[in-house]
Amino acid sequence: MPPALRVTAASLRALARIAPPLAAEVATRLYFRVGPPAAVRPQERAVHEAARTSTIRHQRMATTGRKPVDVVVYTWGETDAPGVLLVHGWQSRASFFAPFVEDLLAAGLRAVAYDAPAHGDSGGRRRTIVDDVAIIHRLSDAEPAAWAGVVGHSAGALAGGVALADGVAARRFTSLSGVSSASALAEGFFALAGLPPSLRPQFDDVVRRRRFPDVPDVYERYDLTRRPVPGAVPALFLHDTDDRQVPYRHAELLLAVHADSAELVTTTGLGHNRIVRDHAVRGRVVDHLTAPVPADA
Repeated sequence: MPPALRVTAASLRALARIAPPLAAEVATRLYFRVGPPAAVRPQERAVHEAARTSTIRHQRMATTGRKPVDVVVYTWGETDAPGVLLVHGWQSRASFFAPFVEDLLAAGLRAVAYDAPAHGDSGGRRRTIVDDVAIIHRLSDAEPAAWAGVVGHSAGALAGGVALADGVAARRFTSLSGVSSASALAEGFFALAGLPPSLRPQFDDVVRRRRFPDVPDVYERYDLTRRPVPGAVPALFLHDTDDRQVPYRHAELLLAVHADSAELVTTTGLGHNRIVRDHAVRGRVVDHLTAPVPADA
């Protein structure tokens, strides 16, 4: 845990003991706030700079921030090639997928990614799954055909899966170290900050009533165990047993509700982030994306 967050979490735990309602309010503000944007890594620079970039104006959909923000979108590959949408995780950026972009282009595909609000070169200071799903819908509406695939990492996998459950058209779905639900995201935040479980009901009430008043039960809607990816979209879940940020049980939960249309690939020793860069994993994902869709799908 970063030192600044460690101090804030300690203060929040103390506040939870004496003023739980106030602690719940403060906790939701901390929960949605993102730290300094990640920089493009040297090994990602060439791919990052080769992208065609554009900007869309995104109207925030939650009271975590009503002002519109500029979202930077990146595209690689031939304009008429089938498109694959890449959705990055928390405190990451589109360039994190650089090795995948190279693999997709080699397979004759086009790659599209964006820096989520408060990430990379996009504006804002907060990010929510609600915003990500709205952005995915907007990018999908601009596509001339269904995505050849949607690939998400961590929280990005949850956003991509929810968008597919909403009806976004795609031939295939891939989740790398994917989070199973928005509720599980909050659970991970509580564990990281060391907050008492007794505060969770009040925290959830603030999230529903104050942060997302226009979203009918945010925890039910943004939950892939309740609203799975359609069975007509073959899914591939890849997760590492040593993932400390998103425990392996998330993959088991996801497989349980997608058993008839999904496959789970388990790795060991790659953790939460290195799985995205692993050569064998990337090859498995490209094979999944380029495989023919069953005739009865």
